[in-house]
Amino acid sequence: MIHLLTKNTLPHLICHQFIPGFTFLVLGILLTYKTISPIRTALSIILIFLYSYFIHKLFHHLPKPINIHMFIHHNHKNENNSFVKYTNLFIECLMNIFFFVLFYYIQQGLSNHFVPNIIIFYYGFVYTTIHIINYSIFHCSKAHVIHHKTGANINKTCNYGPDVLDHLFKTNYDEKIENYNHILLNIIFAFFASYYVFKPTIV
Repeated sequence: MIHLLTKNTLPHLICHQFIPGFTFLVLGILLTYKTISPIRTALSIILIFLYSYFIHKLFHHLPKPINIHMFIHHNHKNENNSFVKYTNLFIECLMNIFFFVLFYYIQQGLSNHFVPNIIIFYYGFVYTTIHIINYSIFHCSKAHVIHHKTGANINKTCNYGPDVLDHLFKTNYDEKIENYNHILLNIIFAFFASYYVFKPTIV
């Protein structure tokens, strides 16, 4: 993690991840500042940020007979068949949505509503659209391609994402910083989708 702060790496971190990260935080605060403090919103984002890393990693460790994630998302057989490809993408989309529905019900079960529903939706929308559109359709990320290449061997799997957490928990393939500038549109669409669904007071 310390290497992220070195003079060789920090400029790349700022160039590739600061603008989307800052935009995501500011728009998240804008969605919630009338009902909760910006500090709580920031902590909520950090919490669900961590959750998205660990739930993804957990799904890689599930036994093969019940591991839909590995069978669908990491199964590259017949990927040239358009019907199979888009059917798998649809199932993958449902699985990504399930990650955040599960988070919602975990909070419900614990009678804890620290992370507002609008932030769960906002983050989940960004996560899911990045995974389906940016990564699986347009292949915007070399880091995600490497994740698929290493995914067959659980002892070598890397680049679970988000990138900073891979560096923190030493599951990054190399020391390179993933370029997240391509997710800005996802963040903006997620903001408007969240506003449309929840209709928070902004002004």
